[in-house]
Amino acid sequence: MKPGGLRAIQRICAAAATAVAMLATVPAEAVTRLSFSGVVDSLSAGYALPGIDVGDAIAGSLLYDPSVADGQPLNWIGYYPGAINGFSATIGALSFTQYTAQSPNSEIDVINDDFAAGLYRDNLYFRVAVTEAATPDIARFLQLSFSVAGTTRPGVLVDDTLPADFDPLEFSLRRGFVTVLPPGASQGNNFVLNSVTVAPVPEPRMSLLMLAGLSLLWLGARLHERRRRPAAPSPTRPG
Repeated sequence: MKPGGLRAIQRICAAAATAVAMLATVPAEAVTRLSFSGVVDSLSAGYALPGIDVGDAIAGSLLYDPSVADGQPLNWIGYYPGAINGFSATIGALSFTQYTAQSPNSEIDVINDDFAAGLYRDNLYFRVAVTEAATPDIARFLQLSFSVAGTTRPGVLVDDTLPADFDPLEFSLRRGFVTVLPPGASQGNNFVLNSVTVAPVPEPRMSLLMLAGLSLLWLGARLHERRRRPAAPSPTRPG
């Protein structure tokens, strides 16, 4: 290999190594995706939204940050305002997104009262202000509820910490509703959740680190191959 080509590869490797080092110092952003689907099973008079009927399908997902600080001093109630930073769903023919003009526009509540009235109770509530595509300036309110009430504690919640990952099947009740504001109204278009998945979202930083690492491996292999390749014989000059 010519010295110039070797120096070029060395410069590329050095630049990639620098990029890897810089990416490694970027703080990680914790994000969890909760995807859900179900069906509307009842309507509450006075709180139901027009255009959503019993039997309508619901499907959607939300993103939340499990590193948000607890805003409640009690050690069995966790209050996490603003933790939801992305939401979209369809209910029947209606499409909903997060209503960012509402402040606060979301909260997550964790209730873990070890033993009350002879029962163990674990509850996880996702509450978010939403808007429908046809009426983008009107705020609505949607809640997803995961609850357990029984004599056997499932252990799905640890104190009042917001879980970055949990198994929805360990909750005996998985329901939701969408209604008018204010959040105090706990009924509306009520639905049962038939399928829920929860998983941390891979960090963009990790993907970039993997890409940079693969680039370094490829460059190293190319350099090794060129070093082993025999030099081409010099052409003989006619006598």
